[in-house]
Amino acid sequence: MNDKLSAQEFRASLDRSLSGLKADPGLARRILSLEKGEKPMKKKLSASLALILALLLGLTAAAFAATALYRVVNWQGEVTRTAEPPQISSPQPESAADQEALNDFISEIPDAETAFAWYADEDGGIQSSALHKTQAQFSAVDPFLRALTGAEQLTAPAGLPREEMAECSARIYTECKAFGQYTLLKSSASGRLRYNRFLIDASSAVATGYELTLATADGSFFSIRSELRESASPEPLMLREGETAQKAAVPGMDEALLITAADDAYPDGLILQRRLPEPVRLKQLPLNDRLAEADDRCYAYEYVTVWGYRLTEPERLLRIWGGE
Repeated sequence: MNDKLSAQEFRASLDRSLSGLKADPGLARRILSLEKGEKPMKKKLSASLALILALLLGLTAAAFAATALYRVVNWQGEVTRTAEPPQISSPQPESAADQEALNDFISEIPDAETAFAWYADEDGGIQSSALHKTQAQFSAVDPFLRALTGAEQLTAPAGLPREEMAECSARIYTECKAFGQYTLLKSSASGRLRYNRFLIDASSAVATGYELTLATADGSFFSIRSELRESASPEPLMLREGETAQKAAVPGMDEALLITAADDAYPDGLILQRRLPEPVRLKQLPLNDRLAEADDRCYAYEYVTVWGYRLTEPERLLRIWGGE
């Protein structure tokens, strides 16, 4: 097939493919490998950090299994409408095996590279895929925070409980700025498995998101994720049955919602959004043969989620984020 995908269509297809993730402790261990350059599975993770990610990956599956209507809320915490739970069918065994193989392949890519791997169908289209973004990994909070210094497009949490912290895992993702420089290191188009590997020039790298997962001595778990978006989200999330949303005031953020879970099976949350002082303009790399290089990607908003498990009060998330 010679049809070209726009960058927006490609990113939307990636979002759809990721939306059905289910809990997978093996995947959790691979994702949380902390030593730079380490081969996946060589480092034995603590049960606590592996459990954090397993819980996070399981959230989507648990939510999709619900039968009650979701309540969609705005940034005032007001319910604007209801929505049916998304229906995602289970993948066929062959598709699941393909995705696992792609994940294994991508897990071997060095942190310094951006790579896209996919299995092609009979028409040359993308049957299943996996993306590896250029990233830096950290196993301590202070190096992670130092690495974010100067990145005005990303907001760092100000109240991390250093004295209470038991374990930490973090990643900062970077992409290529518009009109920046990169090198195509290797490209393979033979057989079903195809891939492209890129090296972004250091002077062209821009931080576009991070993930921070930590466990505290009292048994609480926290997951913080920041990502850039093209536009504002008027409806920040959908509430499950029993969850409540309350508008919060958070310095430096335009919008904030504090989410209280119905029971201990789900986390409490803090959802944040702000308009960036200056838009971040990025290059779309030609990740596959249907995606052309372009310099028209533009992000204008930062969207942050803070989730806490085993909390005695959801307000603790406000202190974790803002330090007050």
